Amino acid sequence: MKMSKTVYLVLAILFLLSFIDSLFDTGATHKLLLWEVNIWVYRLSRLAAAVLFMKFYLDMKNAEKQTLK
Repeated sequence: MKMSKTVYLVLAILFLLSFIDSLFDTGATHKLLLWEVNIWVYRLSRLAAAVLFMKFYLDMKNAEKQTLK
């Protein structure tokens, strides 16, 4: 199933906001899936997901530009 490029942009923004929100969390651990992990592992996973979705969005946008030329 092919997702719209807008979905990737929305997901990137949501994960970035989640990362920023986690910076204000004072706990030393956070639940990620089923495990308690260090807060920095959780933050890096959120940031990595945001960067990955943004990369997908930009790749799709650039590919669309190339086909229009």
